[in-house]
Amino acid sequence: MSSSIFLFTGENSYTLSMELTKWKSQFAEKFGEDALFEFTDQNWDFGQIKQALYASGLFVSKKMVVLYGIPKDGDDVNALSSDKIDQFFDDFLKNKDLISPDTLVLLVSRKPDKRTRAYKRFLENAQLKEFPLYKEIQLKNFLKEELAPLAVSDLETSHFLLKVGNDMFRLHNEAQKLKLGLQSRGATVVTNADIDEFCFGKLEQDSFEIFDQMFSDPIATVKIFEKMQDDGKNRNEVIGLLTRGIKIYLTLLDFDQRGITSGKEIIAETKLHPFVVNKNLKLVPMLRGHRSFLIAFFKQLIELESQIILGKKSDLYFWLFLKSQILSLRS
Repeated sequence: MSSSIFLFTGENSYTLSMELTKWKSQFAEKFGEDALFEFTDQNWDFGQIKQALYASGLFVSKKMVVLYGIPKDGDDVNALSSDKIDQFFDDFLKNKDLISPDTLVLLVSRKPDKRTRAYKRFLENAQLKEFPLYKEIQLKNFLKEELAPLAVSDLETSHFLLKVGNDMFRLHNEAQKLKLGLQSRGATVVTNADIDEFCFGKLEQDSFEIFDQMFSDPIATVKIFEKMQDDGKNRNEVIGLLTRGIKIYLTLLDFDQRGITSGKEIIAETKLHPFVVNKNLKLVPMLRGHRSFLIAFFKQLIELESQIILGKKSDLYFWLFLKSQILSLRS
């Protein structure tokens, strides 16, 4: 096993990315940016890769070569074509002994197929750096670290996880937003009410993505629903995010009919999050022409949920219904 070849793998994209960034930053700081070489599907050049791996550097003695998608990665972000992987693998087995001890090689494959010959051979030649998904207690401790010096109990971290989800990039971003908001007020303790005020949940993010383009790009919206279906998204969650989003639109349209267009007035009366109100107020002129659709869509969602619960309709019909409704918006 080589002491200079490492395989970074694991489904915890956050901790993997943080550790990889630390390695690259420390190396570049010590040996210079010119000593760092990174290859992805976007700039994959086999000749340049061989040069970086096996040739002596003219201006640098130490090198770090980072190869994304080797061995074959099930994560689409790092996906490489099979011909590129096979070409590299065959060459690597023949020439790995030519890699200088001064060349640090990092292979990055978040979801490698562990059944493949390539994966097993790379394990024989590389040191494994695994980054598994965090368990709940680890996520809670992560949140406490992110929110420090603010005091937060297990009750609040549980509420935070329930609302935001377990994606650590989102947890980091929402925790920083919450921390800045509370520190600007001089607060020292985090409450559930604070979390609800400052943080957007995963479903709310999905809702924004859907409603941002529902009327302007129905095809793109349908693709979002198809991905949700493929990912096994819970039907109740999807109905919840859709009905909440529609209710917000209809609320803003009601205020519009009353001649109230001030975000401050609407926020004061509805207690909706300021971001939600201000983000959607600018859509009101466009929404006026879709009021009837929104009302009908809302009623149909409620009725369909009842029919599914009673066994009169299937989950599959639910997804077909969503797609047909959105596609009906095409002009």
